Amino acid sequence: MQLPREVKIRIRPNGKVELETEGFVGSSCAEVSEFFEKLLTGDTDDQGSVHRELKPEYYLAETDLEQENEDRLQ
Repeated sequence: MQLPREVKIRIRPNGKVELETEGFVGSSCAEVSEFFEKLLTGDTDDQGSVHRELKPEYYLAETDLEQENEDRLQ
């Protein structure tokens, strides 16, 4: 069973934009983040001045996450 995927975008009063992904594994989270970064900033450079904090899920394979979800449901 796959967890739902979410993209959370926060715009702070100082104009700083924060983007967080949930439910993604491996590099798919980075691909989705990059799309929204370009959409929000209009920047076409690779990463430009973007600061990324990678979650542990980034280092998982899809099968690892599926097993982890099954273990939680039992």
